[in-house]
Amino acid sequence: MNAAIQVGLDFVINAAWQLVAIALVALAADRLMRGIPRLRHIIWVTALIISLSLPLLSAAPALQRANAPAVPPVRDVAVALSPDVDLAIPRSVATASSFHISKTIAVLVVAGFLVGFAFGFYRIMKAVWKTRAIRREAEPFELDPDMLTIVGRCETVFDLKNCSILKSTLLRTPATIGIFRPVLILPEQLIREGDVSALTAAVGHELAHVWRRDYLLNLIYEIAFLPLSVHPAAHFIKRRITQTRELRCDELVAERLLHPDVYARSLVRLAGWAMPFSQRTQSIMVGMADADILEVRVMSLLRKTKSSVRRNLLLSIAGGALLAIPCAAAASLGLHLHVDEARAQEPSQERKKISEQETLEARKHYEAEIKELKQKINETTDREVKERLEKQLQDAEKGYTVAAREGGGFIFTVNSEGQRREREMQQKHNATLAGLAKISMDQAIQIATSKTPGKVLECSLVGERWSSEDDNAKPSLVLYHVVILSGDENAPVTNHVLVNAVDGSIFKTEERRKEGPEETRENLVPARTESGWTTRSPIEGGVLNGKAISLPAPEYPEIAKPAHASGSVPVKITIDENGNVVGAEAISGHPLLRAAAVSAAREAKFTTTRVEGQPVKVSGVLVYNFVAQ
Repeated sequence: MNAAIQVGLDFVINAAWQLVAIALVALAADRLMRGIPRLRHIIWVTALIISLSLPLLSAAPALQRANAPAVPPVRDVAVALSPDVDLAIPRSVATASSFHISKTIAVLVVAGFLVGFAFGFYRIMKAVWKTRAIRREAEPFELDPDMLTIVGRCETVFDLKNCSILKSTLLRTPATIGIFRPVLILPEQLIREGDVSALTAAVGHELAHVWRRDYLLNLIYEIAFLPLSVHPAAHFIKRRITQTRELRCDELVAERLLHPDVYARSLVRLAGWAMPFSQRTQSIMVGMADADILEVRVMSLLRKTKSSVRRNLLLSIAGGALLAIPCAAAASLGLHLHVDEARAQEPSQERKKISEQETLEARKHYEAEIKELKQKINETTDREVKERLEKQLQDAEKGYTVAAREGGGFIFTVNSEGQRREREMQQKHNATLAGLAKISMDQAIQIATSKTPGKVLECSLVGERWSSEDDNAKPSLVLYHVVILSGDENAPVTNHVLVNAVDGSIFKTEERRKEGPEETRENLVPARTESGWTTRSPIEGGVLNGKAISLPAPEYPEIAKPAHASGSVPVKITIDENGNVVGAEAISGHPLLRAAAVSAAREAKFTTTRVEGQPVKVSGVLVYNFVAQ
């Protein structure tokens, strides 16, 4: 079903622009061959064939992709990871396509095409039914001597025999029906009038259709037109086929039966009987009333056009060269749309088998998380921070939630219970600090700027330490941390002023001059140590694939396809206090893949990292794996 939607979508989208190009080019070729109905008719028939062929060829790659070995779909699978759990995380495979479209839109486009196709099929069936009704109503009649002479002359000219002639009261102009046993149906009024010139023109024109086998060809054109019937350009091409066919039959009659002037007057007389000339009931018959270009047909007969074999050959070559243009364009500009599938949710109990290497990789990530927490606990001297890290370690040892992420990598998050308790502790901490503060934030800013004038960058309420969770996390000291920028543009100075939130006294002031234009205030995060307050550089986070809350997969570059570039591309990134990537640089990897990896890395999103209650900047590496295409 999905393969059918993909093929149908590519067919419709490519036909939308290709048919317009073909119609315009065919129109230009038609102008070159003005006055030569035979070549003009061939041009428009060729245009119809190309109009059907090019969209089919453009949709062929979609059919090949559908028949190719299936790539395992990307799944979001979450399982609890602990040392005793067997991982079940599928590999993510990145796919690329020229254009992407949602499945809903694709289904609507294909459905509209099918509705148009069904309407076109209904129209053909209705025309067949109408033709059969006319054939059943028509009846034979006895030919008078003049009629026998006219028919015999026309049959001799076109080398035809045993063509049945009937009369009908339903038709107002002559028509031809049948493939193997053609039938010429004449309107009763024409027989009754007995105009020799008009009869000769009518019978000659219809026998020209029989000689050219136009009834069979018209049926083939209708079938070829059916898949394109929703496109206005296809209607234009089919209309031009009908018009040039009638011009060619007029040319044959004028060459073999009647003088052009006499035939032109007969056409006008027949058209007067059958006004309006073009509004015959829809059928699959062929006849001289099919085209509504009476003036053009008359002028074509009266205009004397010199023609030669050499000129016709040159024009045929020029017309063929023009029609080759859309073929070449379609080969290089064919659109191939990729239908994005909505990924189904996997049952939580379903386990997917993966390779042993992937299992070891996930375990390695898990062990690194545990090791990092233990290292932080050993290094910190702040009791508040240590207790919080120890709580995180307890939750981590109970089990991390691991999920496969599209584009490669894993997501590691503390289980929901641990997250809930951590949020509760943070909310309790903030509420306690706000309750103990005796001065407002505006007052703290005034106190800090009176001591150190400059531009205030930020102001936040912090606690020096926690006593314990059971004691409602009472801090021993409540401070306002005010960051002030002073100095000039060439030598800016960042000042960190800590104001006592209870009595308004200055607890600590520290300044740091920026040594280079690229240094920013995120390198000056205050941290409490045994010797007092100091500043901290961005935290090194290592490989960060598993720590992102949003990690878009990189798009495989078009420029890398001819080289079939593949492999991993590590990107060094810097994350600000809000979790946004503010810097990204490819460290290594294939040169054709680095730009795509950096672009994807800049779109990644992370949670805010806090140290001692303060948001800090983090640096690390994102690794992107590319599969050759």
